[in-house]
Amino acid sequence: MQFIDTIHRFIYRSSRTKLIAAVLAISFVKTGVWYIPNFDGWKSMRLDPFHNPFSDPTAHYLFWNWLGPFLGWRLRIQNDQLFLYFHVLFSLAFTATYIWLAFKTFEEREARTALILFLALPVSATAYFWIGMDSITLALMMFILAAHKWPSISFLLGIALGMQHAEQGAVAFAAVLFALVWSQFVRPQESYSVPWALASLLGVIAGRIVLMLVFHHYGVIVNSGRPYYLSRYGGVYASMFWYHFQYVLWSVLGVGWIAVARFVERGRAAVPMLAALCLMMLMLPVVGDETRVLGIVTFPLLAVYLLLNPEFLQSLSSRFVSWVFGLWLLIPLPWAWGGRPLVSIFPYNIAYLLHRLFGWFSVPADQGMWPFLN
Repeated sequence: MQFIDTIHRFIYRSSRTKLIAAVLAISFVKTGVWYIPNFDGWKSMRLDPFHNPFSDPTAHYLFWNWLGPFLGWRLRIQNDQLFLYFHVLFSLAFTATYIWLAFKTFEEREARTALILFLALPVSATAYFWIGMDSITLALMMFILAAHKWPSISFLLGIALGMQHAEQGAVAFAAVLFALVWSQFVRPQESYSVPWALASLLGVIAGRIVLMLVFHHYGVIVNSGRPYYLSRYGGVYASMFWYHFQYVLWSVLGVGWIAVARFVERGRAAVPMLAALCLMMLMLPVVGDETRVLGIVTFPLLAVYLLLNPEFLQSLSSRFVSWVFGLWLLIPLPWAWGGRPLVSIFPYNIAYLLHRLFGWFSVPADQGMWPFLN
């Protein structure tokens, strides 16, 4: 097919700079840029990270995402927009670190393949679709992956992750550890080691303990956070998943499911990764923002076994990768929130810009939920 041939030439024969710039521009159009709806509440923490500002007990879960506001307080970022831009830097660091690591580690062909697979996963868009706490979480996960040769550094980064989002960090690296240990008895994963995964997980746990000690020292009154929130709304989330499970499952990995299917063709060697992935999917009935949460917690596992696995990348034909890219181009961004499909925010970005420049379009005063209510 001429369409696939054109894509193949674009991916593997255009200059590296042109390829990276073009695919990132396409990704921006497919995704758009906005901030997570609860950012307005979370940003208040930066004024005093040693006092819980949330009177609503169901909002206490936000306080456990403590590292970002603490850094904002420490850097004396008083302006709301500057605090948002501060998180944009972490989103950019997440993407830039992955691209740097891929082209630094692999031969040119495999690095370009890794770039396409990364874009095919909705998690690559998460850091921009909902800028906020996830920006820091994903950046820290990416830094831990980049430091896989130095478990001690991964442990320290794990502490930071535990102080930012311990639940997601613990689930993510427990899954990686589970899969890597199992792989030792089937087909060892050469690039990432069990000691590294264990150090990362222990770091996350240590970070949570450190955070609990900080709260105790400063007399911060906060409930269990997400377990408390789940006790109140768990039934609602289960219902959301049940009535929309087909789209929800697709939205977690999007076109990336095709890469997972190709990995499964490896037979017994794929079982550890697949088992860990399936176990994490059991979280879907108990989360409200399904694509976001599952995309984040599955990212380290998929990075270890697919995105940053040289053996797997070498096994993929250029034509297969071209088809993945072509489907990613044609299929809209899959995103589920409460089981409800959301669309690209890019049209809202354009509408907002035209509103600011010429007064066109109607933009509400409270813009946080604007793109998600239409």
